[in-house]
Amino acid sequence: MKNLNSLGLLGIMMGLVLMVPTLSQADPKAADPCVQHKDLDQLNLCRAFEIDKAKTAEQKKDRYKNKNHSTYYCSLIKERELQKYCFAVASQTKSQCGNLVDPKLEKKCNSQVK
Repeated sequence: MKNLNSLGLLGIMMGLVLMVPTLSQADPKAADPCVQHKDLDQLNLCRAFEIDKAKTAEQKKDRYKNKNHSTYYCSLIKERELQKYCFAVASQTKSQCGNLVDPKLEKKCNSQVK
């Protein structure tokens, strides 16, 4: 039993040693195109629109593995006008753009919704 525990511990240690160099090479800034935003509302708005753009056509085809989380990021936005704008663009519903009070945001919404 003692040999088994030491072999298991040795296996875990070797796994960590082999895995750490690949983890240190991963660049989180390269994975997230919205990292430059400091305001949380702007960060979530960017993520709602940009995350899906990074996927390839093959990835978009498999909706089970690669879910669209745009509406989740829209729900994290605290400012109501930005949240309404985000939901309208994420769901591609032109009628929701009419609910916006800010005319500049409504115009931008209408231009982005097909």
